[in-house]
Amino acid sequence: MAVMTHDILTGIPASDHPSGSVHSNPTGWVGRTLGRWRERIRERQAYAALDRRDLSDLGLSRWEVELELAKPFWWG
Repeated sequence: MAVMTHDILTGIPASDHPSGSVHSNPTGWVGRTLGRWRERIRERQAYAALDRRDLSDLGLSRWEVELELAKPFWWG
């Protein structure tokens, strides 16, 4: 039976990491994690800039966006 481990910070199963192990290449892991965090920050900034009509087109409410904006960048 295979045991699935998860990366504590990102919640990504170790099997989803390109190296197959979370910590076999710490430099790569750190870079990927920082990249994910930067992308989340950019996405949340983009959500914040949307007006009511844009949100409606995306099927989102202002309340849903506010919930997303309230999350820390390290939360997915």
